[in-house]
Amino acid sequence: MNESKRRDVEDMILEIYTAIGCDRPDNHNDILDFIVEDIDETADPEDWHSGDVAIAFRRWMESNAK
Repeated sequence: MNESKRRDVEDMILEIYTAIGCDRPDNHNDILDFIVEDIDETADPEDWHSGDVAIAFRRWMESNAK
């Protein structure tokens, strides 16, 4: 994933944090890495969108549920 796309993903993650009322967590970079990898593996490489980011964020949350 190119840096421009990575920045776009990060902006969308920051919007998710705002929407759920939380500050940027200390493990933000780990979350970003997970989401970027998930999008690379599952989303359309040319037509990905914020919904893909939201799904990847949900997958991150599910993978870290205790």
